[in-house]
Amino acid sequence: PGLCGVNAYCRVRNHIPICVCNKGYSGDPFSQCQRVTTQRPAPEIIDPCNPSPCGINAECRERNNAAACVCLPGLQGDPYTECKPECTINQECSSNLACIANKCKDPCPGVCGTHATCTVRNHNPS
Repeated sequence: PGLCGVNAYCRVRNHIPICVCNKGYSGDPFSQCQRVTTQRPAPEIIDPCNPSPCGINAECRERNNAAACVCLPGLQGDPYTECKPECTINQECSSNLACIANKCKDPCPGVCGTHATCTVRNHNPS
């Protein structure tokens, strides 16, 4: 009695007393044994946007732990494949419109004088 530490007991082997930590404890049985605690691993934080599932010129936003892709401002298309401007050249617009600042627009405003009629033919105002 008194030979072993806290949370340890004495066991005799071949007429020799040996201190052993109680079951579920570890440490130095001559001074003190501590309860073995198994720590749960911290939950892995999963970023649904890394790596990004989005296409060219799109950004990923997390919504309810899921990835949601959106086109960058001023661009359109399928954000999961590619987003691009509405137009880059006149031929990408109908013939009565022109590609102005990457948008298909009426090219007439500001071209003709007051009380004049502007018509667009093949993307050009006249």
